[in-house]
Amino acid sequence: MKILFLHGWHSVVGGVKPAFLRDAGHNVITPTLDDDDFDLAVGTAQAEYDQYQPDVVIGSSRGGAVAANIKSGDTPLVLLCPAFKNWGTATTVKPNTAIFHSRHDDVIPFVDSVELVSNSGLSPDTLIEIGNDHRLADPESLQLMLNACEELGWTESERKLLRGEWRGLCYTAAKRWVADAKKPDWQLVHGTVFSGAMERRIEHAWCERHDMVVDLTMPVGSRVFSRATFYDTIQPNVTSSYSPDDALFLSIRTRHDGPWSEAERQGYAKVKNLVQERHVPHCS
Repeated sequence: MKILFLHGWHSVVGGVKPAFLRDAGHNVITPTLDDDDFDLAVGTAQAEYDQYQPDVVIGSSRGGAVAANIKSGDTPLVLLCPAFKNWGTATTVKPNTAIFHSRHDDVIPFVDSVELVSNSGLSPDTLIEIGNDHRLADPESLQLMLNACEELGWTESERKLLRGEWRGLCYTAAKRWVADAKKPDWQLVHGTVFSGAMERRIEHAWCERHDMVVDLTMPVGSRVFSRATFYDTIQPNVTSSYSPDDALFLSIRTRHDGPWSEAERQGYAKVKNLVQERHVPHCS
């Protein structure tokens, strides 16, 4: 998942919270926001949003005010102790927003978030009381932030797949993920991985997109990885990868979800080349 993280006033860019999200397998964009010029900070955040089109926007403290003031369409917001009364003109947030705030916050009053929820006409459970201070950097707060991103950022189809039972069905699971995922640039990957339980390498299938890996055969709640963590832990050897379209057509042509043999891949490649040649315009 691609997450735009907007930091607080005089905060360290790429600090504890973005690092936690990256370790969970997400692609986190962390622009440096001007601490003195709020309009410049909003402009920077807007440019990053427009360029990267994230799945979720997180705003921490002043970054929460920045998040509320950019044009983010229907992209979900996760706001951490948002300082909307201190900066900007936004006094409401969209329905697909989650707000986290500590009642012990001595920087931004908890009641400010209560007011934000009320102004927006949202359910009281939009605001979740968590943490012991303004930073919300304790393990429970970090985990809830991650959970909110994944709950708001995944589609319903993706959430169902992430919660489903796929034990022993890695090829079917991986094909389903690339077929149903919202983003079209996932890759279905076939190869081998090291199984600690079996003490040998086994054939396996998983999905990759940029720096993220999804392996639906892992335990529920632990199916999304950073690519670095997955490769360090599972030690995969890649034998082939497929676009969603290629995976779909191969499964239809061969009547199974993989692994596909060299002969099956070559047969599909010939058909694909013939189709492409028929659609190439020729000069008269």
